[in-house]
Amino acid sequence: MLKALIISTALIASAPFASAASNDYASAEALVSTAAVDIVQSENTGVADAVLSHIDTRAIASFTLGRYGRTLAPAEKARFINAFEDYLRRQIEANAHQFAGIEVNVVDAQARNARDSIITTEVRRDDGDLKVRWRVIERQGKWSVVDLEVAGIWLAIEQRAQVAAILGRPGASIEDVIAQLG
Repeated sequence: MLKALIISTALIASAPFASAASNDYASAEALVSTAAVDIVQSENTGVADAVLSHIDTRAIASFTLGRYGRTLAPAEKARFINAFEDYLRRQIEANAHQFAGIEVNVVDAQARNARDSIITTEVRRDDGDLKVRWRVIERQGKWSVVDLEVAGIWLAIEQRAQVAAILGRPGASIEDVIAQLG
């Protein structure tokens, strides 16, 4: 699967953020700012917990299953979600050091509706700036990240395509996807 894309988007999503300009999407932007504070305070030892606390990994994992998720037994779906969360955690922990010292500025926020926004950030790095867009959704009073776009590629959408490619093979099962994550 796209290991480098998952690593970079998850870590960029959790990087220290500079203050954003004021606009009408304060709650969605507050999620981004809160993530930054958590990461700065966590250092390397708790970075995965800090990142994952702001990402709705269950929603992303369910989305990546696409139509295949409807045919899975609850136990199979639970195994996949757990494997997906474990995979993200391992990748974040193993690669957190790569993003030390970056700065992220919120540059735009657009509401898709009252509970769905796209927050655009600029990531300042020694090797060049990068634009990252976050899709954040509010559910039951809590905002969380459900997708990230880097270099024109949306993480959850790409993961869904990867899962579909595996499960679309003759004789493939969810265990094949879980093995790829392991």
